[in-house]
Amino acid sequence: MDVPVRIEVSDEGSTLTLEWSDGVVDAWPASQIRNACNCADCRTKDTNPLRLMAPTLTRIGDAHLVGSYGINFTFLPDAHSTGIFTFTQLRELSRPKVV
Repeated sequence: MDVPVRIEVSDEGSTLTLEWSDGVVDAWPASQIRNACNCADCRTKDTNPLRLMAPTLTRIGDAHLVGSYGINFTFLPDAHSTGIFTFTQLRELSRPKVV
């Protein structure tokens, strides 16, 4: 499993940067991470207006490790915090989709 060696929330919560154990560094806007949330509430509401907020409004307020496999974020301004983002899921966000 890919594991980040550095987790950084920067630019007043607008960007998440992960450095992986293989040296790759990935950075995403907070809105992209928020839109990838797989929690039960987000998976059942395809048009959840809080999930699809304007990118300029979405921020990461807090980030906590969940065991040795993922990260839990608190997103602002809606304080959404029920999703767990596995390291595998986060690593996949940076890989191109094969069609």
